[in-house]
Amino acid sequence: MVEDIGKIISNGFETYTKNLNICIPFILDFFISILLVVLLASFGFAGIFGSSLLNIENAKSPEEVVSILLPLIGQHIVEIAIIVVIIVLFVFFIQAYFTSGAIGMAIQATESGKSNLSAMRDAGKKNLVNMFLAELLFSLLSLVGIIFIVPGAMNIDISKMLTSENMGAFALLAGGFLVWVLYLIILSILLAVFRFALVADNLGPLESLATSLSFFKKNKGEVFLLFVFIFVIALVFIIIDQIMGQIPVISIIWSLINFIISLIIIPPLTTIWWVRLYMSRTNRKLYFDDLLAHPNELN
Repeated sequence: MVEDIGKIISNGFETYTKNLNICIPFILDFFISILLVVLLASFGFAGIFGSSLLNIENAKSPEEVVSILLPLIGQHIVEIAIIVVIIVLFVFFIQAYFTSGAIGMAIQATESGKSNLSAMRDAGKKNLVNMFLAELLFSLLSLVGIIFIVPGAMNIDISKMLTSENMGAFALLAGGFLVWVLYLIILSILLAVFRFALVADNLGPLESLATSLSFFKKNKGEVFLLFVFIFVIALVFIIIDQIMGQIPVISIIWSLINFIISLIIIPPLTTIWWVRLYMSRTNRKLYFDDLLAHPNELN
């Protein structure tokens, strides 16, 4: 059964309220990724800087810290770059497992009305490598847009940063940055369902990107509407966050609320919505299709 966007959003929301465990992959992903980053960065930088860290600890002012750090960074820029790349790849690998797992749980809930953690484990293991490679490809495609800021960056004279002579270069850089943002938005819309297609259809990295592009061509309006709806939700929360942050008494409490919303509500919901849209438009089984015939299934 093909559902319109309104049905996808309402049925997806109800699916999540009855399957709150779909937030678990996102929680695990967040905390394990942070732990991994801290451990790798700590051991990596300790290995690079060694005894120089003692000089940094004994520094008496921020200026002294900077004066010690800058030469060290210059001397070890290659090693630092390698550590950063390793950390990013490890985080991508962890995220690939939990992203696949969350999508697997969302597919299970969308098909049957219930999800369990075994679906996370199975989907995570089955799609780990393909999701990892697909995310890398998507990231590389996103970085292609950096070419738009190259002309402005090359024309800026660092020695005259705050002079009027750099205004043209700054304008060119700002324009290039805006074009890059537009490129990222278009790319995100065109490839909006590649992760969900990859897990739902057991696709390879390139197949998932091609399938997403084909899906967009056949469902332009629905993909665009859901993308805009999710974008508006994110924008509203950003505005609310800025407002609440200006109120001293509420700001601390709101920080916790915003963290919870950003981690355990919005990511699972958006995952379910995209999964439901993909499954609806590819003629898959949807749990709410049979509600009239089986009205007691939601009880």
